Amino acid sequence: MTDAVMREATANRRARPARGAEEAALKRTITGFTLVELLVVIAIISALAGLLVPMVKTAKVKAKKKNASNDINVLSLAMETYMTDWGDYPPTSLEVYDAGTNGINDGIESLLAHLTSRRKGGPYYEEYKEEQLENLDNDSLTNDELRAEINWIFGDAQLRELVDPFGNPYVYIHNGDYEYSYQYQLGEEYESKKVSVMAGRSAKTATFYAPLKFQIWSFGPNGRNDTSSEDEGDDIGSW
Repeated sequence: MTDAVMREATANRRARPARGAEEAALKRTITGFTLVELLVVIAIISALAGLLVPMVKTAKVKAKKKNASNDINVLSLAMETYMTDWGDYPPTSLEVYDAGTNGINDGIESLLAHLTSRRKGGPYYEEYKEEQLENLDNDSLTNDELRAEINWIFGDAQLRELVDPFGNPYVYIHNGDYEYSYQYQLGEEYESKKVSVMAGRSAKTATFYAPLKFQIWSFGPNGRNDTSSEDEGDDIGSW
């Protein structure tokens, strides 16, 4: 064996323990780092979840409020077209025709019945989505002659409500009925509670909003009628 070969063999033998120690140390480092990394990742995910869940919920509520506002704007435009044809806005209740309603959700039932009528220039409102139509109080128009006269686009006698993105019926009151209170039934998510509503007043002027027109509003995310409250609440209105 030459001197060069012997020197290389000796160097290799000396290097092996060093490489072995290096690999063992690296293995210990990798194993320890993976465990720490796992714990850190779990902690980060938990923290992010705690932050993201409320943010997602807030974003959903904000989107629903915007959709409710858009619905009210579309309804308001349809009301003005109806006013042009008929010289007045739809009545607050079909009871003006002795319809025999159950006295619950009357405003929005009357509004939807009139805006979906085929008479004159109607129907005035067809922008609804089917999931927005409910019959929360399970009533129907039993007066067949009146139903034929209104001639709405629906194929049966159900008195439907248009519900907001929170599942509650929109409220409608004609300006001539602002002094009266009305009964409304909320959606299942709000335990189908019945609430009494009145037209909203301005705290600054002590007068009704839109005194010569109408009021349409959503109960908002909290499912409460805040139009007569001293606090602003979260109702979404046409005024």
